[in-house]
Amino acid sequence: MMGAKDKHVILLVSQWCATCPDADMLWRKLQAEYGFKYDVLDVAQPEGKMWAKKLIIRSVPSTIIDGKLVFVGVPDEAEARKVIES
Repeated sequence: MMGAKDKHVILLVSQWCATCPDADMLWRKLQAEYGFKYDVLDVAQPEGKMWAKKLIIRSVPSTIIDGKLVFVGVPDEAEARKVIES
């Protein structure tokens, strides 16, 4: 069974995004607690662009967990924990 530490969280951001730092702070806090793999990708960079195109993401911040788009915007901490723990 996969645990929280086996998850891979990707946060898609952009330089002009005002709320992206809030989402990053939340995921960094949870990453320190749960130990999952965490990456921040800018949609202007090739890898970020690839994910945005693959999942048809039109706004940031967007959170991808294990290859699926899970949150658009800054997630509520309780909701984020629930997803990580599930």
